[in-house]
Amino acid sequence: MTDRILDIDHLMINTPDAGATGDAFEHLGFIVTPESLLPGLVNRLICFGDTDATGGICNYVELMCLSDPALAPAPMPTLLAGPFGPVSTVMAVDDAEAATQRLKGLGLQIGPVLHLDRAWQLPDGDVIRPAFAVAIPEPGQAPFYWNYCQHKTPQHYVRAEFTAHPNGVTRMLAVLAVHPDPLTVASAYQAQWGGRVEGENPARITAGKVALEVFTPEAFAARYGGPPPAPGLRGMCLRSRDLATTLKAMPSATRRSGALIASVGPAGETILEIVGSDADR
Repeated sequence: MTDRILDIDHLMINTPDAGATGDAFEHLGFIVTPESLLPGLVNRLICFGDTDATGGICNYVELMCLSDPALAPAPMPTLLAGPFGPVSTVMAVDDAEAATQRLKGLGLQIGPVLHLDRAWQLPDGDVIRPAFAVAIPEPGQAPFYWNYCQHKTPQHYVRAEFTAHPNGVTRMLAVLAVHPDPLTVASAYQAQWGGRVEGENPARITAGKVALEVFTPEAFAARYGGPPPAPGLRGMCLRSRDLATTLKAMPSATRRSGALIASVGPAGETILEIVGSDADR
Protein backbone atom coordinates (compact mmCIF):
# COMPACT_ATOMS: atom_id res chain seq x y z
CA MET A 1 0.00 0.00 0.00
CA THR A 2 1.10 3.56 -0.65
CA ASP A 3 0.25 7.16 0.18
CA ARG A 4 0.34 8.11 -3.51
CA ILE A 5 -2.37 8.90 -6.05
CA LEU A 6 -2.75 5.88 -8.33
CA ASP A 7 -4.94 7.19 -11.16
CA ILE A 8 -8.10 9.06 -12.04
CA ASP A 9 -10.77 6.67 -10.79
CA HIS A 10 -13.93 8.41 -11.91
CA LEU A 11 -15.57 11.64 -12.97
CA MET A 12 -18.37 13.03 -10.79
CA ILE A 13 -21.18 14.81 -12.62
CA ASN A 14 -23.55 17.05 -10.65
CA THR A 15 -27.14 16.49 -11.69
CA PRO A 16 -30.50 17.70 -10.39
CA ASP A 17 -32.00 14.26 -11.04
CA ALA A 18 -29.81 11.14 -11.10
CA GLY A 19 -32.69 9.10 -12.51
CA ALA A 20 -33.34 11.36 -15.51
CA THR A 21 -29.66 11.88 -16.27
CA GLY A 22 -29.04 8.15 -16.09
CA ASP A 23 -31.91 7.63 -18.52
CA ALA A 24 -30.29 10.11 -20.93
CA PHE A 25 -27.05 8.08 -20.87
CA GLU A 26 -29.03 4.88 -21.36
CA HIS A 27 -30.54 6.41 -24.52
CA LEU A 28 -26.94 6.68 -25.81
CA GLY A 29 -26.34 2.96 -25.29
CA PHE A 30 -24.78 2.94 -21.81
CA ILE A 31 -25.75 0.63 -18.97
CA VAL A 32 -26.42 2.74 -15.87
CA THR A 33 -26.62 1.24 -12.38
CA PRO A 34 -29.80 1.63 -10.32
CA GLU A 35 -29.99 4.54 -7.91
CA SER A 36 -28.13 4.06 -4.64
CA LEU A 37 -28.28 6.17 -1.50
CA LEU A 38 -25.58 7.85 0.58
CA PRO A 39 -26.21 10.36 3.39
CA GLY A 40 -27.95 13.29 1.67
CA LEU A 41 -26.95 12.02 -1.80
CA VAL A 42 -28.31 9.85 -4.61
CA ASN A 43 -26.13 8.46 -7.37
CA ARG A 44 -26.04 6.21 -10.42
CA LEU A 45 -22.88 4.95 -12.11
CA ILE A 46 -21.66 4.14 -15.61
CA CYS A 47 -18.93 1.54 -15.06
CA PHE A 48 -16.24 0.35 -17.47
CA GLY A 49 -14.53 -3.02 -17.24
CA ASP A 50 -11.21 -2.20 -18.89
CA THR A 51 -9.34 -1.25 -15.71
CA ASP A 52 -7.02 -2.66 -13.03
CA ALA A 53 -9.72 -3.37 -10.47
CA THR A 54 -7.52 -5.90 -8.69
CA GLY A 55 -5.14 -3.01 -8.00
CA GLY A 56 -7.96 -0.91 -6.53
CA ILE A 57 -8.42 1.31 -9.59
CA CYS A 58 -11.93 1.53 -11.02
CA ASN A 59 -13.04 3.42 -14.12
CA TYR A 60 -16.49 4.97 -14.20
CA VAL A 61 -18.73 8.04 -14.31
CA GLU A 62 -20.74 9.01 -11.23
CA LEU A 63 -24.03 10.84 -11.65
CA MET A 64 -24.48 12.57 -8.29
CA CYS A 65 -27.58 14.33 -6.99
CA LEU A 66 -27.79 16.32 -3.76
CA SER A 67 -31.00 15.11 -2.10
CA ASP A 68 -30.66 16.61 1.40
CA PRO A 69 -27.99 19.27 2.08
CA ALA A 70 -28.48 18.86 5.84
CA LEU A 71 -27.35 15.21 5.71
CA ALA A 72 -24.64 15.34 3.02
CA PRO A 73 -21.02 15.47 4.26
CA ALA A 74 -19.24 18.82 3.96
CA PRO A 75 -18.34 20.29 1.53
CA MET A 76 -20.63 18.30 -0.82
CA PRO A 77 -23.59 20.71 -0.47
CA THR A 78 -21.32 23.54 -1.65
CA LEU A 79 -19.80 21.49 -4.46
CA LEU A 80 -23.22 20.33 -5.69
CA ALA A 81 -24.99 23.69 -5.33
CA GLY A 82 -24.49 24.29 -9.06
CA PRO A 83 -23.93 24.70 -11.87
CA PHE A 84 -24.76 21.23 -13.13
CA GLY A 85 -22.25 19.19 -15.10
CA PRO A 86 -18.83 17.65 -14.28
CA VAL A 87 -17.66 18.90 -10.89
CA SER A 88 -14.93 16.61 -9.54
CA THR A 89 -12.13 14.37 -10.73
CA VAL A 90 -12.03 11.56 -8.17
CA MET A 91 -8.66 9.89 -7.75
CA ALA A 92 -7.90 6.31 -6.72
CA VAL A 93 -5.72 5.57 -3.68
CA ASP A 94 -5.09 2.29 -1.90
CA ASP A 95 -4.59 3.84 1.56
CA ALA A 96 -6.87 6.82 2.15
CA GLU A 97 -5.50 7.53 5.62
CA ALA A 98 -1.87 7.59 4.44
CA ALA A 99 -2.75 9.70 1.39
CA THR A 100 -4.54 12.18 3.64
CA GLN A 101 -1.54 12.57 5.88
CA ARG A 102 0.79 13.12 2.92
CA LEU A 103 -1.48 15.68 1.31
CA LYS A 104 -2.00 17.52 4.59
CA GLY A 105 1.79 17.70 4.76
CA LEU A 106 1.66 19.61 1.46
CA GLY A 107 -0.67 22.13 3.09
CA LEU A 108 -4.05 20.87 1.82
CA GLN A 109 -7.08 21.24 4.06
CA ILE A 110 -8.88 17.89 4.07
CA GLY A 111 -11.74 16.55 6.17
CA PRO A 112 -11.68 13.19 7.95
CA VAL A 113 -11.64 9.97 5.93
CA LEU A 114 -15.21 8.67 5.63
CA HIS A 115 -15.86 4.92 5.50
CA LEU A 116 -19.07 4.27 3.57
CA ASP A 117 -21.02 1.62 1.71
CA ARG A 118 -24.08 1.55 -0.48
CA ALA A 119 -26.65 -0.98 -1.69
CA TRP A 120 -26.94 -1.99 -5.35
CA GLN A 121 -29.77 -4.22 -6.45
CA LEU A 122 -28.84 -6.49 -9.35
CA PRO A 123 -31.25 -7.33 -12.18
CA ASP A 124 -31.94 -10.74 -10.56
CA GLY A 125 -32.94 -9.06 -7.30
CA ASP A 126 -29.78 -9.80 -5.34
CA VAL A 127 -28.22 -6.90 -3.43
CA ILE A 128 -24.49 -6.20 -3.24
CA ARG A 129 -22.81 -3.60 -1.01
CA PRO A 130 -19.81 -1.78 -2.49
CA ALA A 131 -17.68 -0.34 0.31
CA PHE A 132 -15.09 2.43 0.12
CA ALA A 133 -13.26 5.16 2.02
CA VAL A 134 -13.39 8.72 0.71
CA ALA A 135 -11.69 11.97 1.69
CA ILE A 136 -13.03 15.38 0.70
CA PRO A 137 -10.62 18.34 0.50
CA GLU A 138 -11.93 21.83 1.07
CA PRO A 139 -12.83 23.58 -2.23
CA GLY A 140 -10.58 26.26 -3.68
CA GLN A 141 -7.24 24.44 -3.32
CA ALA A 142 -6.90 23.42 -6.97
CA PRO A 143 -7.94 24.92 -10.32
CA PHE A 144 -10.73 22.31 -10.58
CA TYR A 145 -12.07 20.39 -7.61
CA TRP A 146 -10.81 16.87 -6.92
CA ASN A 147 -11.09 14.32 -4.14
CA TYR A 148 -10.04 10.70 -3.70
CA CYS A 149 -11.32 7.29 -2.68
CA GLN A 150 -10.07 3.88 -1.65
CA HIS A 151 -12.16 1.00 -2.96
CA LYS A 152 -12.64 -1.92 -0.57
CA THR A 153 -14.75 -3.95 -3.02
CA PRO A 154 -13.53 -2.94 -6.51
CA GLN A 155 -14.78 -6.21 -8.02
CA HIS A 156 -18.34 -4.89 -7.93
CA TYR A 157 -17.52 -2.09 -10.41
CA VAL A 158 -16.42 -4.44 -13.22
CA ARG A 159 -19.35 -6.87 -13.20
CA ALA A 160 -20.53 -7.78 -16.70
CA GLU A 161 -24.10 -6.65 -16.01
CA PHE A 162 -22.73 -3.13 -15.40
CA THR A 163 -19.97 -2.94 -18.04
CA ALA A 164 -21.22 -4.69 -21.21
CA HIS A 165 -22.43 -1.46 -22.81
CA PRO A 166 -24.46 -1.95 -26.01
CA ASN A 167 -22.72 1.08 -27.56
CA GLY A 168 -19.33 -0.65 -27.39
CA VAL A 169 -17.65 1.77 -24.95
CA THR A 170 -15.08 0.01 -22.76
CA ARG A 171 -13.11 2.67 -20.88
CA MET A 172 -12.72 6.32 -19.90
CA LEU A 173 -9.40 7.57 -21.24
CA ALA A 174 -9.40 11.22 -20.16
CA VAL A 175 -11.27 13.95 -18.34
CA LEU A 176 -11.62 17.11 -20.48
CA ALA A 177 -11.19 20.55 -18.93
CA VAL A 178 -10.89 24.20 -19.97
CA HIS A 179 -8.63 26.93 -18.58
CA PRO A 180 -6.83 29.95 -20.11
CA ASP A 181 -3.45 28.58 -18.94
CA PRO A 182 -3.43 24.79 -19.43
CA LEU A 183 0.23 24.19 -18.61
CA THR A 184 0.05 26.05 -15.29
CA VAL A 185 -3.04 24.04 -14.35
CA ALA A 186 -1.38 20.72 -15.22
CA SER A 187 1.70 21.67 -13.21
CA ALA A 188 -0.46 22.51 -10.19
CA TYR A 189 -1.97 19.03 -10.26
CA GLN A 190 1.44 17.43 -10.73
CA ALA A 191 2.50 18.97 -7.42
CA GLN A 192 -0.44 17.26 -5.67
CA TRP A 193 -0.84 14.03 -7.67
CA GLY A 194 2.68 13.33 -8.88
CA GLY A 195 2.67 11.84 -12.38
CA ARG A 196 3.79 13.46 -15.60
CA VAL A 197 2.84 16.51 -17.66
CA GLU A 198 2.86 16.39 -21.47
CA GLY A 199 1.94 18.94 -24.12
CA GLU A 200 0.80 22.54 -23.85
CA ASN A 201 -2.68 22.87 -25.41
CA PRO A 202 -4.03 20.53 -24.35
CA ALA A 203 -1.70 19.99 -21.45
CA ARG A 204 -2.06 16.46 -20.08
CA ILE A 205 -1.43 15.44 -16.48
CA THR A 206 -1.39 11.69 -15.92
CA ALA A 207 -0.91 9.96 -12.56
CA GLY A 208 -1.72 6.51 -13.96
CA LYS A 209 -3.43 5.70 -17.26
CA VAL A 210 -6.32 8.20 -17.33
CA ALA A 211 -5.34 11.78 -18.17
CA LEU A 212 -6.71 15.19 -17.25
CA GLU A 213 -6.53 17.12 -20.54
CA VAL A 214 -6.68 20.91 -20.20
CA PHE A 215 -7.51 23.08 -23.24
CA THR A 216 -7.74 26.81 -23.70
CA PRO A 217 -11.36 27.87 -24.34
CA GLU A 218 -10.57 28.54 -28.01
CA ALA A 219 -8.83 25.21 -28.53
CA PHE A 220 -11.69 23.34 -26.86
CA ALA A 221 -14.26 25.05 -29.10
CA ALA A 222 -12.20 24.29 -32.20
CA ARG A 223 -12.04 20.62 -31.30
CA TYR A 224 -15.53 19.98 -29.94
CA GLY A 225 -17.64 22.74 -31.50
CA GLY A 226 -19.74 25.50 -29.99
CA PRO A 227 -18.58 28.78 -28.45
CA PRO A 228 -15.50 28.88 -26.20
CA PRO A 229 -16.67 27.57 -22.81
CA ALA A 230 -15.94 28.98 -19.38
CA PRO A 231 -13.15 27.35 -17.36
CA GLY A 232 -14.04 24.09 -15.66
CA LEU A 233 -14.42 20.36 -16.18
CA ARG A 234 -16.32 19.87 -19.43
CA GLY A 235 -16.49 16.18 -20.32
CA MET A 236 -14.61 12.98 -21.02
CA CYS A 237 -12.89 10.97 -23.72
CA LEU A 238 -14.04 7.35 -23.97
CA ARG A 239 -12.71 4.32 -25.85
CA SER A 240 -14.99 2.12 -27.96
CA ARG A 241 -14.15 -1.35 -29.20
CA ASP A 242 -15.98 -0.47 -32.43
CA LEU A 243 -17.00 3.05 -33.51
CA ALA A 244 -19.59 1.72 -35.96
CA THR A 245 -21.43 0.10 -33.04
CA THR A 246 -21.17 3.33 -31.07
CA LEU A 247 -22.53 5.41 -33.95
CA LYS A 248 -25.59 3.15 -34.19
CA ALA A 249 -26.31 3.87 -30.52
CA MET A 250 -25.58 7.60 -30.96
CA PRO A 251 -26.86 8.50 -34.43
CA SER A 252 -26.78 12.23 -33.63
CA ALA A 253 -23.06 12.15 -32.78
CA THR A 254 -20.74 14.26 -34.94
CA ARG A 255 -17.77 12.70 -36.71
CA ARG A 256 -14.62 14.75 -36.23
CA SER A 257 -10.95 13.79 -36.77
CA GLY A 258 -11.59 10.07 -36.50
CA ALA A 259 -13.70 10.36 -33.35
CA LEU A 260 -17.36 10.75 -32.44
CA ILE A 261 -18.50 13.83 -30.50
CA ALA A 262 -21.74 13.81 -28.52
CA SER A 263 -23.15 15.61 -25.51
CA VAL A 264 -25.55 14.87 -22.67
CA GLY A 265 -27.74 17.73 -21.52
CA PRO A 266 -29.72 16.93 -18.34
CA ALA A 267 -26.66 17.52 -16.15
CA GLY A 268 -25.29 20.54 -17.94
CA GLU A 269 -23.77 19.97 -21.35
CA THR A 270 -21.24 17.19 -20.77
CA ILE A 271 -19.07 16.52 -23.83
CA LEU A 272 -18.37 12.93 -24.84
CA GLU A 273 -15.50 12.22 -27.23
CA ILE A 274 -15.44 8.58 -28.29
CA VAL A 275 -12.36 7.17 -30.01
CA GLY A 276 -11.64 3.75 -31.49
CA SER A 277 -9.74 0.91 -29.85
CA ASP A 278 -6.60 1.72 -31.83
CA ALA A 279 -6.52 5.44 -30.94
CA ASP A 280 -3.26 6.75 -29.52
CA ARG A 281 -4.40 8.77 -26.52
